[in-house]
Amino acid sequence: ANIAGEYELPLISDEIYDQLTFDVKQTPMARVTGDVPMVGFNGISKVYLAPGWRIGYVYFQDDGSQLEPLRDAMVRQARIRICANTPTQLAAAVALRSKGEHIKSMLERLRERRQIIWERLNGIEGVSASLPQAAFYIMAKVEMGGIWKDDYEFVLDLLHETGVVFVPGSGFCANYGRNHFRSVYLPPPDMITEAMDRLERFMNEKRG
Repeated sequence: ANIAGEYELPLISDEIYDQLTFDVKQTPMARVTGDVPMVGFNGISKVYLAPGWRIGYVYFQDDGSQLEPLRDAMVRQARIRICANTPTQLAAAVALRSKGEHIKSMLERLRERRQIIWERLNGIEGVSASLPQAAFYIMAKVEMGGIWKDDYEFVLDLLHETGVVFVPGSGFCANYGRNHFRSVYLPPPDMITEAMDRLERFMNEKRG
């Protein structure tokens, strides 16, 4: 926020996972930006388990009305092209007004699955991962060992031989994501365990 203020830049905050944190609560960007103009984005697909509904919302923190032209343009665009259908808008309003009773139990299930996949990944030779603090993804590093030229080749080889699908990490960042892959831990524990079993056999066979 200080850097943005110094260079008179607005901030954009993606807060779609704001309530899916495990040990530390997320602090909304709007609380720390001061007088720096900010646009926040959120939706119901993650926290309220409505993927595919394609409905979200935007909020503006803009005391000086610097973002008013952007706000007007976004409203016009929504009316013309991307307006969500009426049933999903009504459902989203109900979800956002609710107390979110489901979130605690959802986080407990995610915490269990996070622990399973994190322990299994770090127990496989040539694979390591840090414990995620939010959401339901884990990014793991894989030692190429001269077997694969990059993470794209690794995930394709794994898919063809085991049927397990991971996403190449370099697709998220060519530098920091290189030689990594991303997995979700949304599936039931038995499915996660099966996927990790296949990954472990695959790595053992490839590494000899």
